[in-house]
Amino acid sequence: MLHAQTADSVATNETEVNDKPNTDRDRFIFNIHWDGWLNDVDSPAVNAGAFSRGVGLHFFYDIPFYDIDDDSVKTRFSFAPGVGYSCSNYTNEVQFIADSLGVVTVSPLDASIDPKRNKLVLNYIEIPLEFRLNMVGNNGKSFKLAAGFKGAYMFSSHITYVGPESAVNLEEEIKYKQYRIKSLNQIQYGPTFRVGYANINLEAYYGLNSIFEDGAGPSGNPLVIGISFNPF
Repeated sequence: MLHAQTADSVATNETEVNDKPNTDRDRFIFNIHWDGWLNDVDSPAVNAGAFSRGVGLHFFYDIPFYDIDDDSVKTRFSFAPGVGYSCSNYTNEVQFIADSLGVVTVSPLDASIDPKRNKLVLNYIEIPLEFRLNMVGNNGKSFKLAAGFKGAYMFSSHITYVGPESAVNLEEEIKYKQYRIKSLNQIQYGPTFRVGYANINLEAYYGLNSIFEDGAGPSGNPLVIGISFNPF
């Protein structure tokens, strides 16, 4: 006696598998973002420039907890913890000057100095958490919405300067890096938001902790707005 599946039953099983939203493409996410310095009320202000660009790379593990099957749209709700790295660059036209107690003040560059590069660079290890909504249509493309929270630890920082040596020696170009910037907050945390279609997303993050320690440096919190890609 022999028994085999019919062609109809095989096709039905394949459809059931393909109907589920594919969350594999939301596991590795690469982003390019603009780094804003928000709520800067000090005088002079840091005024992070338009070229304050950063990058990030994160890995998420998606944990589905509720599915809704519909003829036209398949919906999945999930929770996704992750780990990642990000680099923030704050271009500016000031000097960060620390006194003997580690208190950092900002001093504007001389008006005659136009540096090619002057930026504060902060590198973080991050732990993001997301609650996700993933909706997949019959065309296989997905609409994604994610809201969450992340914490970050700053493991390195430096200032990069490329430009004239001084206001009295504009012809002499120098380049230097200054490490171990004092009074920076090593811990950052705040809400995140991400919305996307297919493999492209818009995302935002607001840091609830100030960039420098309160009373020990210029005021201001990080605001990150960017675009991310999840090709696999």
